[in-house]
Amino acid sequence: MAGIRAIVDTGFVVGALDAADQWHAWAAQEFPNLCSPALTCEAVISEACFQLRQTSSARRQLLAWIKCGGLVVHSLLPSEIDPIERLFDRYGTRMDYADACLVRLSELHRDHAVVTTDAKDFRVYRRFRREPLPLLTP
Repeated sequence: MAGIRAIVDTGFVVGALDAADQWHAWAAQEFPNLCSPALTCEAVISEACFQLRQTSSARRQLLAWIKCGGLVVHSLLPSEIDPIERLFDRYGTRMDYADACLVRLSELHRDHAVVTTDAKDFRVYRRFRREPLPLLTP
């Protein structure tokens, strides 16, 4: 079985690394199905480190995942500022910066699914204005 090419969101990252997280069972089940490397953005790393602040071992695991090349962190500014700005214009306050970056990564990596616990928002977002994002959600 071929693995899933993935763009990972904060909820998945936290769920995968924190056994006490509500999404841990789902994330732990899906984690082995992801092709390496998974992709994400710096905003997701920031959010995940904040949410994992009480679990230093989980933050170390996150950094180790990046260090070994299993998770590639994309910096989208300043090169992708115009597309991100258009996403903000379209979705207003519903969309935060991390979500905008993940939608843009989905546009840049069309063969990747967004792996997220936030189905409510990501089912609304569209890449290229009309195309639903491929999603993996609980």
